Amino acid sequence: MISCRVFVPELEIILKDAASGPDEIDIDWLPLRAHDQPDVLRNDIQLLIDAADDVGTYDAVFLAYGLCGNAVSGIRAGLIPLYIPRAHDCSHILLGGYTAHAKFFKENPSRGWTSRGYLEEEGDPFRAGGGGNDWDLETLVKKYGEENARYVYDALHASDSSGDKVLYYLDVPETGSPEFLLKARERAKERGKHLEVIPATLTFLSRLLGGRGGSEILCIPPGSAIRPSWDKQIMISDME
Repeated sequence: MISCRVFVPELEIILKDAASGPDEIDIDWLPLRAHDQPDVLRNDIQLLIDAADDVGTYDAVFLAYGLCGNAVSGIRAGLIPLYIPRAHDCSHILLGGYTAHAKFFKENPSRGWTSRGYLEEEGDPFRAGGGGNDWDLETLVKKYGEENARYVYDALHASDSSGDKVLYYLDVPETGSPEFLLKARERAKERGKHLEVIPATLTFLSRLLGGRGGSEILCIPPGSAIRPSWDKQIMISDME
């Protein structure tokens, strides 16, 4: 399995349960916010998929990512099947599927949200599209100059400057914690926002590890690649 660290709390529970089953699952974690550089993330994922072929004992590769800004577009399965959720991003996966994701984000796709995984990894968990403390205004000015930095900073904080006063906390019951909920409320208050708690689920990630494909889990056959479908399927195999 190859996963973003946003899913550490959820996958630790799922993998612990899976340990009593017949299959052994190894996991490689990639950094949170790696999708900010989609070309780099795509290359890192492909290297890990190719390395699984070199090991020669795996039956499948599970990819715990969504389309993630097209970061997975073009990723190719090696000698074994590759399974990935048909999802836009990690919020889509935590909410359990297309319908729930559309319900909460269709009217305001830039609305900030967080989860326990983000709260464990970062001090600024609501920064949609940003990169934690590496993307503060001072750092952006050094990278891009004053004018360009202001444009990038405003884009990363679009939800703060809008009239929307709500931020979401995606709460998975199995990983729920009063400590992290309080932390989320404090971070929302610092932004002058109200925190709304949204029920989340392990279902999508559990389904992924089932390796059975289906309507919301895409199976990429050996040698085939992922490509966006620009519809409710979100992504397909280039052999379709």
